[in-house]
Amino acid sequence: MAKRRSQISTKQPATRAYSKHVTLLLTQRDALMAEIATWRSRATVPSSAMSKAGTLLTRYWSKADWEAREEILRAARWLLNIGKMQSRTGVAKVG
Repeated sequence: MAKRRSQISTKQPATRAYSKHVTLLLTQRDALMAEIATWRSRATVPSSAMSKAGTLLTRYWSKADWEAREEILRAARWLLNIGKMQSRTGVAKVG
């Protein structure tokens, strides 16, 4: 019986760590979506980078596993930064 209890206790921390990681990714996604919405509401010219970041965080997010979602978050952050630079310079197109 003690052996089984030790096996269960070693699995629980990994599950908690995974849950925390998933929660962190979801929190980051929500923050990026909110930031994109804020920038879109202020923009006088639509930014294709902001639009692409939003697409990554919606359409492609739903089909991705958690590892791919980490990559999506990195790409969306990069696109968001590009969009911010575009809005400062007045350029509206990426690529």
